[in-house]
Amino acid sequence: MRLRRFTPALRTLAPILFGARLFAGPDGEPGPSVESISVRDGQARVGFAPYPAALYYEIERSGGLEGPFSPVPGRVDSDHSWTGPAGDTDMAWFRVRAHPLDAGELAGVHLLNRIAYGPTPDALARLRAIGPDAYIGEQLAPETIDDVVDVVPPFSPRWRRMTVTGTASSSVLYVYLEDPGNVYLDDIRLVAGAGDDGSRINLLTNGSFEQGLSTGWTVSPNHAASALSTAFRTDGRLGLHLVATEGGTSRGSSIYQTLSPRLSIGQTYTLSYWYLTRPDDIRLTLRLSGSGIVSRHRLDPSEAHPAAIRPRLEDETASITYLRTWHTLRAVQSRRQLNEVLRQFVENHFVTEYTKSREYFDQHLPGEQAGQVATAMEYRENRRWAEALLRPDATFHDLLRISAESPAMIIYLDTVNSRGDGRRIANENYARELCELFCFGVDNGYGQGDIVEISKAWTGWTVDILPPGEEGNPFAGRSTVVRPGTTNNPPRRSDLLGTWALRYRAERHNPTVKHLFHARDAEDRILTGTPLRVPERFGPPWAGRAYGLRLANGTGNAGMQDGYQVLRHMADQPFTQEFISVKLCRLLVHDDFHIGHDFTDTESTPEERLIHACMMAWENPPGGGPRGRIRDVLRVILESDLFRSHAAISHKVRDPLEFGVAAVRALRVALPDGTHAATTDGEGLLDMMNRAGRMRLFDRAEPDGYPEDGPGWISAGTLAERLRFVQAALHPPGPGRPGDAGDTFLDPLAVIGQWIPQRLNEAGAVVDVLLDLLFPAEGPANLARYRELAVGYLDTGDDGVTPSPFADLEPGSPAFGNRVRGMVAFLMTSPRFQEQ
Repeated sequence: MRLRRFTPALRTLAPILFGARLFAGPDGEPGPSVESISVRDGQARVGFAPYPAALYYEIERSGGLEGPFSPVPGRVDSDHSWTGPAGDTDMAWFRVRAHPLDAGELAGVHLLNRIAYGPTPDALARLRAIGPDAYIGEQLAPETIDDVVDVVPPFSPRWRRMTVTGTASSSVLYVYLEDPGNVYLDDIRLVAGAGDDGSRINLLTNGSFEQGLSTGWTVSPNHAASALSTAFRTDGRLGLHLVATEGGTSRGSSIYQTLSPRLSIGQTYTLSYWYLTRPDDIRLTLRLSGSGIVSRHRLDPSEAHPAAIRPRLEDETASITYLRTWHTLRAVQSRRQLNEVLRQFVENHFVTEYTKSREYFDQHLPGEQAGQVATAMEYRENRRWAEALLRPDATFHDLLRISAESPAMIIYLDTVNSRGDGRRIANENYARELCELFCFGVDNGYGQGDIVEISKAWTGWTVDILPPGEEGNPFAGRSTVVRPGTTNNPPRRSDLLGTWALRYRAERHNPTVKHLFHARDAEDRILTGTPLRVPERFGPPWAGRAYGLRLANGTGNAGMQDGYQVLRHMADQPFTQEFISVKLCRLLVHDDFHIGHDFTDTESTPEERLIHACMMAWENPPGGGPRGRIRDVLRVILESDLFRSHAAISHKVRDPLEFGVAAVRALRVALPDGTHAATTDGEGLLDMMNRAGRMRLFDRAEPDGYPEDGPGWISAGTLAERLRFVQAALHPPGPGRPGDAGDTFLDPLAVIGQWIPQRLNEAGAVVDVLLDLLFPAEGPANLARYRELAVGYLDTGDDGVTPSPFADLEPGSPAFGNRVRGMVAFLMTSPRFQEQ
């Protein structure tokens, strides 16, 4: 499916009877293209393509191509066609003129789709109050924004009911915490069939705990501190205070019950229970042995917050799911939206693979510890990038150095075992990707001989467990601090305390002199006195500059400077300036940017001129200071005509992360009780991202990162997965809710209840509110068909055929809720919502 609807290219065809394909937009921009013209019985019908953010369309006619053109009466229909009088002449020319939304408001909404993960109602209101330029100024100075994601908000505990339906795999039910901690539970039920409305027989003995904990239940030693509670319960006299001194996994580390009579294996049953929500992260599991029915949970989605997850990431006891959850929650909730977009951009540019790191540590560490250490490395790398991007003077070199020093990168591209001592040949993987994917771009200013020389500079860079407090010192030796209770002699690395980090092994380094970016003779020998020069296509101030580099740092710890010299040298070369500018323009403007322009050519495209302006800002920082400041380049892009033009609106396709986060943000209306109409625990987005294109954060096998362009994400299969996610997220909690959105909930009923409480039965008012929140960058002229279909949906019965006025439904009734949710599902799975 091709989702891009708009093209800025002018297309002119020869005149035909009663028409020609002409179009006009605002301020000289190309306007809507005429797609078809037909004449019958004196009436002309003109079909045209939609134009971004059109308020309304006007058809003009002239007797000749040179005009003058004058408006003609007629009817513009929701399918983007006009019908009106053809006129009395044998030849007529028609053109379509689009009258767009206010440029300032449109620019603001566009900002929220490009330098943010989509608008929220609050963000829209703020942007309309301060204007797009002020909003850009705020986002370009994220350190001045008080970010809500760094502090856990005020918390009010509440009881929440969980329900899961599955098939019986055994007759033993386990209840346990996966980590030390405590939580309150009550009224555990297991009933035959799908769903539990409370009317069926509870097959568990004493699931309400009213008969004491010893009746029906067996308590394993790690949960021996559990007790009954009179203060916290849902009904009756008692509830369960589940306390774990160690994490559980199964019968021997849980509170469990063997059902009698036994369950019928393979038959359908439903498990339900209540638990008291809490502000910190807790991993609670209820499951049948064999995992035919499993309820595993962490934070309540209405309370899920990045700051509640961060402590586990900081103390390096988190799984990769925690890190992904933290990352997606920040995308949803942070006020520093541009910083979050950039953090994902940098993470994807310097891509690494969690799985490869975990497999590396499987050699050295037991059980879950390998995954926890691999996760910790990804988190520290990401956190360093976030801290760098908060500095006004952060440069591309700063980000590049963080990547090079990251143990995740050292393992991913095989530097970890690369050696240059003796006759050993250095591994070339990192050197190749440094040139091709991280700095210069493919075949842009380097050759295979340069890769060989660069690879020698990284010999000796490896990872090891360094002593506590020494994780930032690459010259520190391996930790000798032993964990308490260790009996192995000598101790294994899993017995040591410390942090796995970059360690430089001078004895493994290739200490020879290295010549990078130098000419070579016919035998491929380096001509040491002939450095390469920047090609003429770059023009001033770069063309003709020598950019060869000689490394002669020798032996010992000084040899590590070989790598740092390469980073400093490559970070500010014009090849890197061009390549990174192109990638940022693809991120923020549109996909059709590329490297290789001849900047000396007097004929140039707007894209070429924008890339050159970015490079000039990189090379000559406004006000002085270090070259390559990220904010200087971003400011050029965000102030450019290309970025602010109407033709740039909805020109890009959302990737799975952007789609999922935008879906939550679009309906994230704040409610009077402090909650929101759209909530997610973060984890609920991850499965969709995997299904809708295998977008697994922090874990891409290919070093080129996830694609920025639309075709990489859009197919019949991936669109179907987006549809499943939206439909599941809109389904109310309770029996029968699909699991395709996890604990992500979108509640449009709460939105309209908050925004138009007196007009809940008016189909048009309901549709208008939701269209404004979901498609704020579209004008009413382009949404007319969507509005027509949405109102028709609300006024039609569940069979999709029988008329059934929405006005006759009782707000709060199942039929009322089903129609609103179904209508929103239609809107959020439309092509327009896939765009940004």
